[in-house]
Amino acid sequence: METPHFRKTLLVEDQGLTRQAMKTLLIQCDPLLEVDEAGDFAGCTAALAARQYDLLFLDYQLGTGGCGLDVLHWIAERDMPIHVVMLSGQDDRETVMECIKAGASGFISKRSDEGDAVFRSALDTILRGQIYLPHTAMGKGGFSPQARLPMATLEGLALSPRLAEALGYLCQGLSNKGIARKMGLTENTVKEYSGDLLEKFGVRRRTELIVEMARRGIVIPRS
Repeated sequence: METPHFRKTLLVEDQGLTRQAMKTLLIQCDPLLEVDEAGDFAGCTAALAARQYDLLFLDYQLGTGGCGLDVLHWIAERDMPIHVVMLSGQDDRETVMECIKAGASGFISKRSDEGDAVFRSALDTILRGQIYLPHTAMGKGGFSPQARLPMATLEGLALSPRLAEALGYLCQGLSNKGIARKMGLTENTVKEYSGDLLEKFGVRRRTELIVEMARRGIVIPRS
């Protein structure tokens, strides 16, 4: 049996009924997934400080106390290795790219008229280890992979094990300093790795790398 890509998940949404509906869909997609909940900034950061999660679903708007971007900045300050998927009714390209730049590695729009069907398709994609982004972030001709498409791999890019490991950390939003600490390397070496990865994907920035990962349907390497 294939090892699940994610196991421990934190779901952060300030609307209780919405949070319960999302949790139900998550468990339906993967009955073995461990799902904890939080409803605001304080509850989210307390949970992250108390337990190590590998996946975080984070609402962009969290009411009082801090928003989703504040959580992303809190995570970045601590170089915390976790895949963050933003949830928002605002799905314009500027908002999506702002979240990716702050460290998110996925984005699910809550605006779709298809409701649960879109959310379930997004969850299937994410739980397989791929990056899901809305059409607004993909540019002309872009797409996010659908659940029935085969998973793409990194074999065609001929990445070394160390480059693949660095890519996994880049997708988690870690800084060069944080990646260097995790991999036992110098920051200069990590910068070289980052440059190599951008070149292999044909992009100039980390944000563009995340978009290209989603466009190709490539599975995030486990770090």
